[in-house]
Amino acid sequence: MIACGTWRRLPRWPALLLLSLCVVSPAFAGEDGGECQPREQVVTQADGSRLRLAVRCDAAGADGTVSPPRYEVAIAAPGGSRFQPALTLGTDAMEEPLRDVDLVDIDQDGFFEVETRGMCGAGPNCLGDLYRRDPATGKLFHFFSGGYADLRVIDGHLVESGRASCCAWEYHAWPLGGPPRLRDYDNMTLMITIGADIASEDEDAPARCTFSQRNGDNWQVVAPPGAAWLALCEAYGDGYHLVTPEEARAAEAAAAQEP
Repeated sequence: MIACGTWRRLPRWPALLLLSLCVVSPAFAGEDGGECQPREQVVTQADGSRLRLAVRCDAAGADGTVSPPRYEVAIAAPGGSRFQPALTLGTDAMEEPLRDVDLVDIDQDGFFEVETRGMCGAGPNCLGDLYRRDPATGKLFHFFSGGYADLRVIDGHLVESGRASCCAWEYHAWPLGGPPRLRDYDNMTLMITIGADIASEDEDAPARCTFSQRNGDNWQVVAPPGAAWLALCEAYGDGYHLVTPEEARAAEAAAAQEP
């Protein structure tokens, strides 16, 4: 069983940190100030096993203080009726509470991930994590940690999207396959940026869409991996300019010649 009493000690997407962080209402306290509401979510998976998410609420203390809820995930084997603990998520007294936890099938493979959402910035980006099933063991592991407005799957990759600035949107991608290790900002496979052409004097210049991969400590412009990825370039409409590797190299060469 994975215990995550202190759930936030990993680096997050810098775009989230650039925004003014504001405290959001935790999931267990609604707009009317309501207290924690116990609930259960049970899903049946592709192999017949069942995954259960239970929200546990503690009674108020003598001083009236209500503890944040605990989120407990358990799994029952195919054909079995007994649930075994798989994951426990909670919040320490000095941390901001989790806003929500849900079971989601992010890639529609019939096996559900556990998604947590935490503190949000002034924009749409909110901290989030995914716990995913390891096919080799059947156990949940910490698969992803980031700060995003949306998660999707494209061409076998998990893609997080979020606002990078006032005038730019950014996407980060990781392969879904591979060993059971954490995916975060430091090991992303692909970054896509779509934003205003601030270097152009033309007020009607199309937004620039750039695909980049790591090249040592730097980023190198690459061609899109496939046609499906081009939909990301339409964050501000279909009138965009796709930056090619040749164009990027020419711009770098020209910049190197400047005094």
